[in-house]
Amino acid sequence: MNKILITLDGPSGVGKTTIGKKLANELNLDFFSSGALYRALAKFNLITKKIIFENFQIDSLAPFKCKIDKIVITEKELYTNSLNEKSSEIAQLSEVRGVIQNILHSIYNESSKGLVFEGRDMGSVVFPYANLKIYLDASEEVRSLRRKVQSNNQETIDDIRARDMRDKNRVNSPLVVPEGALLIQTDKFTIDEIIIFIKEKLELQ
Repeated sequence: MNKILITLDGPSGVGKTTIGKKLANELNLDFFSSGALYRALAKFNLITKKIIFENFQIDSLAPFKCKIDKIVITEKELYTNSLNEKSSEIAQLSEVRGVIQNILHSIYNESSKGLVFEGRDMGSVVFPYANLKIYLDASEEVRSLRRKVQSNNQETIDDIRARDMRDKNRVNSPLVVPEGALLIQTDKFTIDEIIIFIKEKLELQ
């Protein structure tokens, strides 16, 4: 049997990580957020002022830990407002997206169980052949409240809007609803209801 591959796309604050982790746990799959790679590269850029690297080594998916050249980066370092802005900025570069896409493919190929990937272009560009593609959305107000909690009040609704504009209007891999994706408004249902709905759709395929 082929490994199961599920993608979760959508803007910031819709619950991709929360839903993705719970879904992966219930299906006995691995989970990975593509944003961790962009944030790690943004951290590397802030430290070295470089984008180009020789080696990108992932030591752990959960919690995320990697080494870019000689710089070790852990998950707890990745969630700051400065990295939000920098990661969104470098994600617009085609050479960066190409490298990240190759790393994501390697992560899937090396997984023994299958994966739930979350990000901005997982189902539209990186894994268009996924078993199930899902697009999550929610109102700006709900997303802003969630992000304020996640970022300790560092991220405002204006930050959310600015990032949406960058993600949806970038030339390379803009944020779109993937073809054939299941669209879910996460502010209308509980997490458990969403998980049940997704599992039912997966069983019907």
